[in-house]
Amino acid sequence: MLAVTINSYAAYFKSAVKSPPPVTVNGQVKDEQGKPIAGVSVKLKGTNTGTQTDVDGKFQIQAPDNATLVFSFIGYAEQSVPLNGQTVLNITLVETAIGLQEVVAVGYGTQKRSEITGSSSTVSANEVAKRPITQLSQALQGTASGIAVTSASGQPGQGPRVYIRGANSITGNTEPLYVTDGNIGAAPDDPNDVESIEILKDAASTAIYGSRGSNGVVLITTKSGHTGKVRIDFNTWVQNDQMPKTLDLMGPYDFARSVNNQFESTGQTDAFTQAQLDAFKNNPGLGTNWQKALFTKPWVQYYDVAVSGGSDDVKYRVSLGYLDQPGTILNTWYKRATFKSNIDAVLNKKMDLKIILSASLPQNHNNSYGGGLTDPFNQAVDWDPTSPIKDASGAYINHSSYASIQFNPVEQALSQADDGSATNLNGTGTFTYHIINDLTFTSTDVYSIGQNYLQRYFGPGTSQYDSGGGYINNETSKSHSYLSSNFLTYKHKFGDHSITATGLYEVNSGTASDFIATAKGLSTYELGYYNLGLGNSQQTSSSYSADALVSYLARVNYSYKDKYFLTASVRTDGSSHLIQKYSTFPSVGVSWNAANEDFLKESKVISDLKIRASYGQTGNQNVGAYSTIAQIGTAPGQSPGAQPAYYYNGGSPGAAGTPSVATPLGTGVSTALKWETKTAYDLGVDIAFLKGRLTFTADAYKDNISNLLYGYPGTYYDGGGTYQKNIGSLTNNGVEFSLGGTPVVSKDFKWTTNLNLSVNRNKVTSLGGLDNQIVGGGNNTVNAILKVGQPLGEFYGYKFLGTWKTSEATEAALYNMVPGDAKYQDLNGDHVYNSSDYQLLGNATPNFTYGFINDISYKNFTLSFMFQGQQGGEVFSETQAYLWGGLGDMKNATTIAAVPENLWSPGNQTNNPAWSKSNVNENNSSRYVYDASYAKLKNLSLTYRVPATMLKSVHVNSLDVYVSGQNLFTISPYKGFDPEVDNATNAITQGQEFGVIPNPKTFTIGIRLGL
Repeated sequence: MLAVTINSYAAYFKSAVKSPPPVTVNGQVKDEQGKPIAGVSVKLKGTNTGTQTDVDGKFQIQAPDNATLVFSFIGYAEQSVPLNGQTVLNITLVETAIGLQEVVAVGYGTQKRSEITGSSSTVSANEVAKRPITQLSQALQGTASGIAVTSASGQPGQGPRVYIRGANSITGNTEPLYVTDGNIGAAPDDPNDVESIEILKDAASTAIYGSRGSNGVVLITTKSGHTGKVRIDFNTWVQNDQMPKTLDLMGPYDFARSVNNQFESTGQTDAFTQAQLDAFKNNPGLGTNWQKALFTKPWVQYYDVAVSGGSDDVKYRVSLGYLDQPGTILNTWYKRATFKSNIDAVLNKKMDLKIILSASLPQNHNNSYGGGLTDPFNQAVDWDPTSPIKDASGAYINHSSYASIQFNPVEQALSQADDGSATNLNGTGTFTYHIINDLTFTSTDVYSIGQNYLQRYFGPGTSQYDSGGGYINNETSKSHSYLSSNFLTYKHKFGDHSITATGLYEVNSGTASDFIATAKGLSTYELGYYNLGLGNSQQTSSSYSADALVSYLARVNYSYKDKYFLTASVRTDGSSHLIQKYSTFPSVGVSWNAANEDFLKESKVISDLKIRASYGQTGNQNVGAYSTIAQIGTAPGQSPGAQPAYYYNGGSPGAAGTPSVATPLGTGVSTALKWETKTAYDLGVDIAFLKGRLTFTADAYKDNISNLLYGYPGTYYDGGGTYQKNIGSLTNNGVEFSLGGTPVVSKDFKWTTNLNLSVNRNKVTSLGGLDNQIVGGGNNTVNAILKVGQPLGEFYGYKFLGTWKTSEATEAALYNMVPGDAKYQDLNGDHVYNSSDYQLLGNATPNFTYGFINDISYKNFTLSFMFQGQQGGEVFSETQAYLWGGLGDMKNATTIAAVPENLWSPGNQTNNPAWSKSNVNENNSSRYVYDASYAKLKNLSLTYRVPATMLKSVHVNSLDVYVSGQNLFTISPYKGFDPEVDNATNAITQGQEFGVIPNPKTFTIGIRLGL
């Protein structure tokens, strides 16, 4: 009875005592220089109710007069302000470069940066906006330590390769895992939709992604809506692209006399008469500059419009983007249309819902050149400069008698068609249920579908048709995937202790299918690639795969007095790809925030000091579906000596031409196949001086990667070929540094800067007995070697010693050579140059990489520039080898360095070999290994922000006008187009270059408009 009475009075008292009525609070937020800050989050403490400041830094919010408002913005210290009856507030936010109070994504949740025990770096939307980038991965170059970004090609629509703390696999994927708004394995198509990028580098940070975290993790948060009136943002730029340089090649006259010199030296009749030589000399316009004929200077266009707004309960942002990017090679382009909507809804006090819908519609034309001998770009520097593009009748000249034996590059570029189009749709829903004050349940569900359609035409006017292999081809592929991440998060603070615990169950599944149809020997090619029935032979193939991954995660974050922090996690992944399906990945990280200790609290020099240490394990899912299941193939048993097979329908083995269908034994498999596993250790320190005016971060790490997968040679009786097997291990050790801050700041002037530097060393420590594996490079590149005790990316071939001199005539004769011929090191002294004389020639790994970023603002002008580069490392350039001629596919030299007066002669005994019957140009030699050090002015931009006072009358909130340039110059000893690009198919063949299109030099003008 007493309890009932008390409860009744309590209920009456609760209903009688009402919350104070809300009041309207107005205010303005400025920085330390008195400049308004737009986009500052203003929230009622302990609620989701809030707004954002406008372009003038002003805000308005309804709040109880005893409430506390929390002001936060990236790069500034968070500030809590009790109202205490105030209705007008003027807030000054203090900039903190290290942003220790900044809340950042850590995977399956968020943390204050001060609480993080692992190694991570942040790239903000402001940094992304400084450059007119078209791929998200471009934003990582030069902006964070520990990240190496290299380009596989400068073709339109192609993104660079990204390494976080070195290569963690020898033949598998080395790209980091991208996670966008909880969608694992996906990066946004349009970088302009990105709000922030968090790069997780050590295992304590990445182990929560288990078997997918070995290569590092890139967490992307996209832009969301805001409370207040509708805002329209329009962003557009126009850009002119061009080749960063052209190679110094012979013109028609120099080429003609060079060929004559070659022919005379090898006992042949002159190729060009004196009359022809005189014509070329007196008429420089004769012949063709093939670089000029093939290279273009296209205009690239980009447009993006976003509409955002909302209330306290529902916020939204919808964006549309379009990119039109022609290539710097004739007849190439890439186009992309994108859509993204982001809706955040507070359903009630207990439930929140976030829905993200996105679509991408890319199209491409001839942008898949992979480099190599026959690509038009490569042939532009190899083709005969005395030949016109077309003959007198207007017909293309398919082949020349001199220089390259390959096909006319201009004709190939204009005649072929390699077209692709895709439709990619994605839907992400995140539901959050606040069970009690400290406990929430979150479910993120993602469904993605994709369809790609490829059409290829290699008819008349292409090298394929010219050699009798013309064809048309259609390919359709479809995929879908489903991801469901479900986790409970418990947050509780008691006294000096704080704990956050997360428990996760996650499932990921998907399917992929492919259908290819090819027709050859068409009766007519007039219909392009649209009628496969015109071929005299057709071939079809199809494929299907399905896979699934189930995961469990437990993670605990603990802190004591905001000084001592502990993060521990255990993740278990089970995969349909493996026989031993489950693997477990643990991690632990600790940090000490010494800045909160009594001996540093009053320091006027050191404002923040955190020391970190971590250990963890992650995996690499470099195992394809069905890799542990023995398979059989299908093939017609038409050739005698074919592999053992079972024959259907009465077919007989060994009978040439028999159209029987056979099922040859498939390659063997490893029944103990595992994921590659990385065990990583990290020690780091974060320091801020003078209230964040200067910051310094340093990390040292050691990574041991075991269970490396490699194509192991199978026995013939068991199917032959190679199969995936765990055979080896390698290590990655390194240090990385970042130094930044705001050295100078005043009312009208501000300078911010950041310098980052990374050093990584890797070494192969075991190959399971396969200690010296020679690996042929792709696209006609040369040999690499996988060798225990050496790093990845080792070049392998002959050591070039220059030329045989006159005084060495007797020794040269032992090799059947004469003075002036190329001289190579004979390792075994048998007077024969062969593979026994191959040796290590260099390595692609740089000594260190760096980025240097600066922003200098004066009143409404901001000058930004970024240098990026590497010191050390080599590139093996097959392009340069072919320029010297003397090869089967390249009979004569085209480089200006090979004019007769530059070659060896008795009176000028240089190291450029002379032409002779005995000379051999070994293209896989150290002669073509170059220092790949470079420094690039990656970006230079000047932005003018039109004063808000000038825009109010036209109802414009903000307007930025800017001009910029990218890759404006490169300082490098490398003689080729670009030391940054290569043909690498994996970490073993990195640094090998043959006909790779370089990154373009660009000039941009653009505007950013806010309404």
